[in-house]
Amino acid sequence: MPKRKAKRSEWTYGKRKKLPINLGDKGETYSEVDRISQLPDAILISILSLLSIREAARTCFLSKRWIYVWKHVTCLNFDDIDALYKPSKKRGQATPSYNWVNQVLQLHQCPSLDAFRICSSSTYIGPSSSEIDNWIEFAMRKRVQRLEIDLEAGRLSPFSYASYIFPNKPFRSPFGVSCIKSLKHLSLSFVNITGELVEHFLSHCELLEHLCVSCSDQLVTLKVAGSSLRLKFLQISDCMCLEKIEICAPNLVSFIYHGMLGFYDSIRLRHAPLLVNVSLAESTRSIVPTFLSVKSCLPQLVTLNLNLHMNLNMSEMVRHPEFPELTCLKDLTLNVVASDRQSLLNLTKLIERSPFLHRFTLELRWARVPCLRNMQTVNKCPHQCLKVVKFSGFVGSSIDTELAMYFAENAIALETFIVDLRKVVVEESTLLSELVTTQKQLRAARKRALQIGKKLPPGAELIVL
Repeated sequence: MPKRKAKRSEWTYGKRKKLPINLGDKGETYSEVDRISQLPDAILISILSLLSIREAARTCFLSKRWIYVWKHVTCLNFDDIDALYKPSKKRGQATPSYNWVNQVLQLHQCPSLDAFRICSSSTYIGPSSSEIDNWIEFAMRKRVQRLEIDLEAGRLSPFSYASYIFPNKPFRSPFGVSCIKSLKHLSLSFVNITGELVEHFLSHCELLEHLCVSCSDQLVTLKVAGSSLRLKFLQISDCMCLEKIEICAPNLVSFIYHGMLGFYDSIRLRHAPLLVNVSLAESTRSIVPTFLSVKSCLPQLVTLNLNLHMNLNMSEMVRHPEFPELTCLKDLTLNVVASDRQSLLNLTKLIERSPFLHRFTLELRWARVPCLRNMQTVNKCPHQCLKVVKFSGFVGSSIDTELAMYFAENAIALETFIVDLRKVVVEESTLLSELVTTQKQLRAARKRALQIGKKLPPGAELIVL
């Protein structure tokens, strides 16, 4: 009986059999273990689009299969354009050269872009205005959907504001208008842009849902209005010359405002029926007038973040005749500058007007070293729904301890109390030597936190970080 020939094993000399695949280079085969190279181009492009452009470009060294893939990514993320700049000498002076960015744009072959991000983090160097103009126009010609420009390096010094001016003319022409119609997300930081140009984008970018403008000293007035606006997220932060912002946005869900000069009646909230998330801060005056300027939406808020400076007169705010009860508020965060001169118990006035509050976060910054004084008390006000309380910047002084005790006694449904001792923030006006978290002070703060934990309602958990 003839013997059967044994089948030849696919395993030879300890190596896997190579499988031929047609991925643009017909002569190249890949090891079975390299399954990622066998994926379709569209999937590989999607994966590389999640990386920064530097990381994506490095994949061209893997094999012939990867040489051209990165040139088709749909997201160009220049996360730090200063990291790879090459010094070039011009007129006897060393100036940064960003030719590598221009080369990447020249090699890019995808006809459209999902996202384009430029971030410059260096303080004293940065790309020229003409270079940035060309990069922005490139992204617009690609019908970009998400545009992010952060030019912190455009400042002349660490204490100055933006020097780059967002180009106006390219987006006024019919072709320019057609290029920005696909824009859904626009974020500009340390970029000077006028309110008129922002309104131009709002009126012509019918798909725009996210708008952020921060650190622009040319933004004086801004009108965000239109019955057809799709805008869901609006952030206006640290614009030094901003005097007034008017909002009439039927689809707006989140609003962040950080004021600089403290103009009264700077926010005019006309119509925002879907607004549920608000964050407010003022750098030069009390937050009370700004907070009351959005009083029409207070009953519908779900999350609220307030940055409070030295004026902690919450009683003045909540006793205002037009101040409503925050019946929908579930998450409240207060960033407070604390001192030894004022009690934090004033904050309870706002908490008591939020009967369905689920989570409370206190982020403490210290203006002076907390001193010993007699603890104060307030009337009991049981909170039936409050389940999570977090203190960040806790030092165990009488100031923060008495507020912590308030929650221990009144949050009857409390499940978790978090005390974060890891980071104590001191205001610039305070000498760092006045408040230094030594190991001895840290142990004392931890001991005080454990004492508070013994006073928590039954079943509540104390977490000390």
